[in-house]
Amino acid sequence: MSIAEVYELPAGRVLFSDEQGRVLRATWHLDQRLVNLSVWNNDRCTETFRLSLSDAAQFIAFLVEGMTEATDRLLQVVTASPATHTRDRRASAASRVRVARERFASWITPNQ
Repeated sequence: MSIAEVYELPAGRVLFSDEQGRVLRATWHLDQRLVNLSVWNNDRCTETFRLSLSDAAQFIAFLVEGMTEATDRLLQVVTASPATHTRDRRASAASRVRVARERFASWITPNQ
């Protein structure tokens, strides 16, 4: 390959930062049928992991299942009837959980 050859740019990239200032960068490389996960400290990449498309689908399903369980638990807590909560406050909180679920679903469901 020569330097003059053009490489296909990744379809998308997202960054996540943790409390220690490290960054997880996920970059789709559809031409290679993978997503590259890399950990960055400042401007230095310290680790990378190349996840195939089929493994990425399994990983996404794992995250969705975890988010579903987390929102189910949150909804149970919110809709419990402790004496300090009024019916309106429970309904409002349940509505916020429902909106959060819908937003999450829209992130993982392709537009049709």
